[in-house]
Amino acid sequence: MELTIDQALQQAVSAHNLGNIKEAESLYQAILQSQPGHPDANHNLGLIAISMSQIGVALPLFKTALDLNPSIEQFWISYTDALVKDNQLKAAKQVVKKAKKKGFDAKKMEALLSPSEVAADAEAPSQEQLSSLAGHYQNGRYEDAEKLARSLSIEFPRHHLSWKVLGAVLTYMGRLAESLVAKEKAVDLAPHDAEAHSNLGNTLHELDRLEEAEASLRQAIALKPDFAEAHNNLGIILNKLGRFNEAMAYLKHAIELDPNSVEARINLNAVAIAAVPSWHLSMMNDEIRNQAYYKALKLAVDDGAFVLDIGTGSGLLSLMAAAHGAGKVISCETSTVIADAAKEIIESNGYGEIVSVVNKMSTDLLVGQDLPQRADIIISEVLSAELVGEGVQNTLLDAKKRLLKNNGTMIPQSGKIIVSLIGNSPEVFDATSIDTVHGFDLSKFNLISQNKFNLNLKTKPLLLSNPENAFDINFYNERGVVIEDKIIKLKANQDGLCLGVIQWLSVNLYKDIKYENRPGENDSHWPTPIYLFDEPITVKTGDIILVRAVLSEDSVWFYQKI
Repeated sequence: MELTIDQALQQAVSAHNLGNIKEAESLYQAILQSQPGHPDANHNLGLIAISMSQIGVALPLFKTALDLNPSIEQFWISYTDALVKDNQLKAAKQVVKKAKKKGFDAKKMEALLSPSEVAADAEAPSQEQLSSLAGHYQNGRYEDAEKLARSLSIEFPRHHLSWKVLGAVLTYMGRLAESLVAKEKAVDLAPHDAEAHSNLGNTLHELDRLEEAEASLRQAIALKPDFAEAHNNLGIILNKLGRFNEAMAYLKHAIELDPNSVEARINLNAVAIAAVPSWHLSMMNDEIRNQAYYKALKLAVDDGAFVLDIGTGSGLLSLMAAAHGAGKVISCETSTVIADAAKEIIESNGYGEIVSVVNKMSTDLLVGQDLPQRADIIISEVLSAELVGEGVQNTLLDAKKRLLKNNGTMIPQSGKIIVSLIGNSPEVFDATSIDTVHGFDLSKFNLISQNKFNLNLKTKPLLLSNPENAFDINFYNERGVVIEDKIIKLKANQDGLCLGVIQWLSVNLYKDIKYENRPGENDSHWPTPIYLFDEPITVKTGDIILVRAVLSEDSVWFYQKI
């Protein structure tokens, strides 16, 4: 599909910001071939020329952009800066005068003139003073560096380097508010200095002014596209803002620019952890779970069926539905990073024509807009170790009411939360408690420890009672979210020291196809939660232990009822 001018510009700006200069340049030139009078394309192509020290190429591009749209302040700044770089100081002054007449605050443009004027008028620190300043700073003599930098900034107020060093010194001394003032002054005096913009962005970041920090770092990258450190720091900010796709792109580019940057690699991994938790991998590798869903979909999906998959993940369940004859599958995923990866996976497996991924929550989907009609089948796997922890009740209740045809099929159909008394065993005790170590009694640490542990047990646990269904949840239920508070009687079937209650789930996918992660009996990706009693209790066969069981909208809890 042919791009519109606006779409091409958006792609070009995105490539430009990410440092993909060749791609950006190609897109800007394509825009100008179609529309020579496009001001933004002219201006941004000029920025690329400046970054490559091609001032002669940049000047006519900036002038064209300014002539076409003199209402954009940045166009005046860029043109003035290019004239100064080309030693056309007189022409640059004339441009600044025109900008003033147009009503612009010309401080930034006047600052561009100052380096040339400072050099001409000898209003700059001597080389000896600058060397002394650099020596203090580089050797960690920050108090001396601050005194000299302040002195120079008073004597030579329009010389940006003293302000720049003062900002750096104050940052090292932990005086961020003061350093911000100095760094803002440095940027005002030298708006063409990429490092000054980067320094300002880093301080704004430390002050938690993330949007402003983002703008400063983007400016640094625009001025110096190969600025690896700025790409890295912008990636950190975008991660904090939850824009994981963009964060990954900038961090990957930082690594391309500087393959030896360990910091960028660590930061990229942090984004991956935030965007794609590691449990996704164990879930995809859970063959028992996968086989159960495969069988259920094979039985449920009729040729040509319209399927909605809630929670795309890798796209595995959508691919299964398509492979079993679905005519159309629409899958929704809230994470942009995961949704984009799923689209590539689906396309590479040859099902791009059948399966579409929508980057939305299911509760935001609209029939007639995101879905052509209500679905014949809704499949999902938004289940937690406690069954309800990922909001499955509200999600499927909403989906059944709004997105499923009358008498349509849901997979899964229902689930059970199962509990049993759990006895003492080395694996469970070591994972949940502490006693004596090297002759030292550390047991009081248990008083400040948590009561609930999600464990992937390697050995079969000692169950001191028969399993009991604590809660049954029918996902076809239209009466609303199930909330219960009850007392369960668990009868000990052998003697032992009872640590608390262990819980697992049983899911009815479709008809007689079930999945259960009974601890110690299969290698499930779901952990089994253990709820410790306030104190372990000794039980004998036949003892009845009263357990309070509480099911809320998105959680469960169990404890001994005294």
